[in-house]
Amino acid sequence: MGKKRFFMAGLGAVLLWAALNGCRASASSRGPADLPPPPSAFRREALKQLGNLGLEAKCGQLLLLGVGGNSKPSRAAVDFLSNTAPGGILLFGFNVAEGPNALAALVGGYQDGAAMQGNGLPLIVAIDHEGGTVFRFKQGVTRLPSPALVGERGGRYAGLLGRRAGLELAAIGVNLALAPVVETLSDRNAELLGSRSYGRDPRRVDDCAGAFIEGLALSGVAATAKHFPGNAATDPHRGLPILEVTKAELERDFLPRFRSAISHGAAAVLLSHVLVPSIDASRPATLSYGLTTAILKKELGFEGIAVTDDLFMKALTEGSGSDPAGVAASAVAAVNAGADLLMLSDGQAGPRVKSALVDAVRSGRIAEARLDDAVVRILELKLRFGLAAALDPSARARRIEALPAIVEESKRLIR
Repeated sequence: MGKKRFFMAGLGAVLLWAALNGCRASASSRGPADLPPPPSAFRREALKQLGNLGLEAKCGQLLLLGVGGNSKPSRAAVDFLSNTAPGGILLFGFNVAEGPNALAALVGGYQDGAAMQGNGLPLIVAIDHEGGTVFRFKQGVTRLPSPALVGERGGRYAGLLGRRAGLELAAIGVNLALAPVVETLSDRNAELLGSRSYGRDPRRVDDCAGAFIEGLALSGVAATAKHFPGNAATDPHRGLPILEVTKAELERDFLPRFRSAISHGAAAVLLSHVLVPSIDASRPATLSYGLTTAILKKELGFEGIAVTDDLFMKALTEGSGSDPAGVAASAVAAVNAGADLLMLSDGQAGPRVKSALVDAVRSGRIAEARLDDAVVRILELKLRFGLAAALDPSARARRIEALPAIVEESKRLIR
């Protein structure tokens, strides 16, 4: 479709949103009426863009790849990403080691590489941004307190934090926050989640998580509700967690948290590598049609993107190490289960996984309709949050220049 076409389509969506909302609310008084329209509002344009993508380009859009570096990327790194043409990139602590300006240069360099692709699609740029123990930045942005502390102060405070965090992330070039955790703290998950949950009161969790999601969205950053459908004590980085609950308990104690997050506009839901035997005795949620499609997408009516947790976690790879063939098989299974965006902390596996997806579609192991549904959801997110602006170097420069003032204002407001 070309860089210019996508940029103009995305810009048009942003201008329409601004025209609808700018005249009725100031930056300090915005509320739910000013949230981005739902994904379905961008369906027609997303379908048009889908029609311009070939099979390999479609499969590339399903990849969320970890990248190296902590400042302007090397030519080789940009070329690798351009050739792989993923839907997005994933940032870790080592990427932000040199501070937000260096990170903005890193992200901008990769967006320039994305602009060089034939399809000209901007990148989703994702980072964990929960606060407390799960917070990648060491300097240059407002440090968020743990969700446990936020839960004690309530939804109004959570909304303020989401709003300020979103403004700061957007200035750097991050457009997808892998937050918040929407699970209620319980005896079965306390060992894993601890202070990452807003607390044991479901109403307080819904209030705080919903306000944080809306705060991010008001600043132009997509939020991710996690971890669907819930967690047990075992850390999926170390092994396979098993959530021993009945279907009735799942519907009573777990699903309402995600239903609430969806109602507040969560753009993404992160799938947990957790086994729920009462729903699927053999496949964890990431690979389970019964959980991802039947429950999340159909029963809960989720229209956004279902993103997997890292496919390199031991919950999926135990016994096979980090075997790329095993990860590629998990990727194919996840897409068939209903996952739309595949998280790969080792971005070098991207070409292998992309090739596996292409082969699976050509052989009929993945229906092309399922692939198209995933790509449309990703394109809708990119349009909904105006990601095309990231392809404009001058717009990026203005954003990062504004960051120090935004951080100072955040300090004043949060105090």
